[in-house]
Amino acid sequence: MTTLRRVWLVSAAYAFILFGLGIDRYATYRAGSDLGLFTQSIATVFRGFGNTSEGGSHFTFHFSPIVYLCAPLLLLTHSPLALTAIQAAACGLALPPIFLIARKRMPEALAFGVVVVAALYPPLVGATFTDFHENGFAPAVTLWLLWAVDARRFGAAAAFLVAALCIKEDQSVILAFAALVSFAYFVRTGDRARALFSLGALAASVATFVFFFEVVRSLAGARDIWAPTHFYTWTRIVDPRGSAPWYSIGRPAYFLEAVVPLAFACLATPAFVFALPGFAEVLGSHESITYTMGTHYAAVWIPYVLFAYVLGIASIYRRRPVLGRRLVRTATVLCVLVLVFASPTHWGHYLGPRTAHDAVLDEAVRRIGTNLEVGTFDEMYAHVGFDPSAYLGLRRSPRYALVDATYANSWFTREYRPSLQRGVRDGRYKLLWSDDGVELYDRGGTGATRAEGERRERGRRSVVARSRARNGSAIDRGRRSE
Repeated sequence: MTTLRRVWLVSAAYAFILFGLGIDRYATYRAGSDLGLFTQSIATVFRGFGNTSEGGSHFTFHFSPIVYLCAPLLLLTHSPLALTAIQAAACGLALPPIFLIARKRMPEALAFGVVVVAALYPPLVGATFTDFHENGFAPAVTLWLLWAVDARRFGAAAAFLVAALCIKEDQSVILAFAALVSFAYFVRTGDRARALFSLGALAASVATFVFFFEVVRSLAGARDIWAPTHFYTWTRIVDPRGSAPWYSIGRPAYFLEAVVPLAFACLATPAFVFALPGFAEVLGSHESITYTMGTHYAAVWIPYVLFAYVLGIASIYRRRPVLGRRLVRTATVLCVLVLVFASPTHWGHYLGPRTAHDAVLDEAVRRIGTNLEVGTFDEMYAHVGFDPSAYLGLRRSPRYALVDATYANSWFTREYRPSLQRGVRDGRYKLLWSDDGVELYDRGGTGATRAEGERRERGRRSVVARSRARNGSAIDRGRRSE
């Protein structure tokens, strides 16, 4: 068996394993809201590409035409797990170009070792295991683009460039920076063909950026300021609970989480400069969610760090072959240790066997059906994405409200449970169905009295107490990581 074939097998195994873990996470109601958001958007790909969380077309938030490619499988299977499978496969496809780039610069055996490190790289595993997001395409598409330019296959490079620009609008900025740096380098080295391609990539990136903000958002119905700017409004922080000061230890810790598993070898080459815009995007936010490892935000810099790792190992190997091999072995061990003891995926929280309570939640999904205006919590929203009227939370006083008392410490319970309780007490909401702490309410129902509301609240507290005793303190860990 050739080494390249072994790499493809590793890629397939990576996708298969991460998809299997994703199935468990979904089946045990631990998937988050992004899975529901993208299910809603892609399921309406021919009817506005919209979702209730963003209040309209996804194009008002992000330029992501690449997710259109997900529509056939999602609509055919009618299951959000189709998106989980696509993301696992997409991230797995990041491994072959790493090998192809490495093979030109070191022995095949060492290049295969580099691929193993990439497959175990905790930030990549975390970005794969998290809920589906368009960023999940970034590692593979970017690395294939870098391979194509490295191999002087400019036709393929142009195709991958278009695909990258269709992932999200921030790719326009990141690729423009990379193209500008590459152009300067290739001009200095006299590589006319690559310099011209870099110039074309720069022009395409700028044009895409302008096209999204001047044309696409307007056509999609955007009327307000671009929503993601809230990450960078340092002078007017609306919700300080999710914010961190500029001197927060979380930022340097996040950077170390990126480079330590690679034994710092990614810093041994000037190519690391390509990762700087991605790091600036996540670290420049005052909201710590962007620099929490295990979220999709890391996918913008992961491919460039892995590319720098390949070139860094190659550079070290040329000068000191023994050290180069030792660094690959060291990085392999470091990646395994992180995945076992400090994984950004939080295996213990997101994975586990199905329980009787999960069966109750299954029954709740069956009772909801489709085309039902229901407000609910993150983990349930991930299961009702094919309902175009379902949404996250209760802020708009939906016709129906589905809650789960076992998620007692979640943001949903803190923010929305009190208003629902008031609605029950004053008769605006009536309990339609309840089992093991899972409750479905109807707005406008009659017969709900103050006494009934108090009785149900006492029952809910009893369920919460049992749930806490059963699940411990892990319930809330990572609830808002998506």
